[in-house]
Amino acid sequence: MSLPTRRLLFVLASVVSLCACAAPAPPPAVEPTAAVAPPAAPVQPPPFASAGPAPTRESKASDRRAERLAILDAAWKTVRDKHYDKTLGGVDWNAVRARYEPLALGAPSEAAFYRTLNQMIGELGQSHMMITGPGAEAEDDAEELAAPGEAATSGPQTPISGNPGDPGLTVRVIEGRPTITAVRPRSAAERAGLEPGYIVTAIGGRELKVTTDSSRPMRPVEERFAIRRLATRRLLGLAGTRVTVRYLDNSDQPGHAVLVRDEPATKPVQIGLLPPLYPQVRARQQGDVGIVAFNVFLLAPVLDDIKKAIDRFQAHGVKELIIDLRGNPGGHGAMAIPIASRLVDAPLTLGSIQFRDFPQVLIAKPEAGVTPFLGPVAILTDEGTASASEILAAGLQEAKRAIVVGDSSLGAVLPSVIEQLPHGAVMQYVVADFKTPKGVLLEGRGVQPDKRVVETRAGLRSGHDPVLDAALVAVRASRRK
Repeated sequence: MSLPTRRLLFVLASVVSLCACAAPAPPPAVEPTAAVAPPAAPVQPPPFASAGPAPTRESKASDRRAERLAILDAAWKTVRDKHYDKTLGGVDWNAVRARYEPLALGAPSEAAFYRTLNQMIGELGQSHMMITGPGAEAEDDAEELAAPGEAATSGPQTPISGNPGDPGLTVRVIEGRPTITAVRPRSAAERAGLEPGYIVTAIGGRELKVTTDSSRPMRPVEERFAIRRLATRRLLGLAGTRVTVRYLDNSDQPGHAVLVRDEPATKPVQIGLLPPLYPQVRARQQGDVGIVAFNVFLLAPVLDDIKKAIDRFQAHGVKELIIDLRGNPGGHGAMAIPIASRLVDAPLTLGSIQFRDFPQVLIAKPEAGVTPFLGPVAILTDEGTASASEILAAGLQEAKRAIVVGDSSLGAVLPSVIEQLPHGAVMQYVVADFKTPKGVLLEGRGVQPDKRVVETRAGLRSGHDPVLDAALVAVRASRRK
């Protein structure tokens, strides 16, 4: 299979760290002109030459309408001509356009225009479908307002670099409420005294509420993911800028913290039209169990780091392995194969992909000259586990090569590509379907854990990781069988 001009991605649409929302490129730099000596005598400026009549409101509206029509037409044709299902699941694509075109062209703002386009492609009811462009998120950039007694954080702020930063919080829905589930060591959040278990009531002066324009109701796992994504998006910003987080502490007393967004801890990796990615691989040993976690599927440098971690585990006599895919939204789907190849001594099928005109089977085979890790394996999942993460988890689970511990994954697994549309717009769209080796469609269903673990606020307060604890028990029990 070859996609010479596009990168095949199993990325989750709209995930902040992997979203297709690339900002429009800055204008080209202007070369400085050579210095000119001042004239000896005053020179009269030339008469003003008019460049023509100023654009009227009507002409601007006409130009905007033409640009919108070009974007809509390109997006509509892309789905019609490149979607893996030529029948689009029975959706009348002509009728969809007829319904949405006047709404899109007459949208009162660019944000409303892109929202309408996403409603249009949302008629297919699939993940990894998104259109964005200049002005698409303008309505979410409202100025932050300080509550009574707080110091305002929306005044002039000076970034320390052009890199994105964050204050070191993970916010997820626990027991129905946005809750701090992790605080990064040595981060701004830790310095401010924030702790797991705190209820987050607002970020950047706004509550964490998610609305959807889709006619399809959101599944509970999608609602939890949407809150997580919204919190992440609001916490992100240029390194050195500030954001206010309001909360109820572990005694349910209200408070707030003004947090500086820290510089990223790793170097960026650029992939196509995506914004910079900041991959991280964390590996540690707990007794005779090796634990490896990573935040994105990238062939380089992530894959090499994972292989090195497994090699170190084997050299140190590790008997069991835990792969933590919580919060991992996917990336390069092909990376699932070499990871699985390190865990098998015979070929293993991870699933099959159906493109528009041909199928492909994902098969992991033992690497020549490499001793595979054959001890018990557990994979950790939650609502942020998506795409390539789901392919790896489901394939190993069905083959009885790994047990899955945690909560249901997102069920957003379709392979996709990202392409440029006219006038700075960008589109992500699916190019294939995916089935597990047993023919299960994960899209809209997700990977169901072998051992489901319900996380609680009380557990977070105690400092324990109940999902990891359950996985440790499970893999050690598997070895004793």
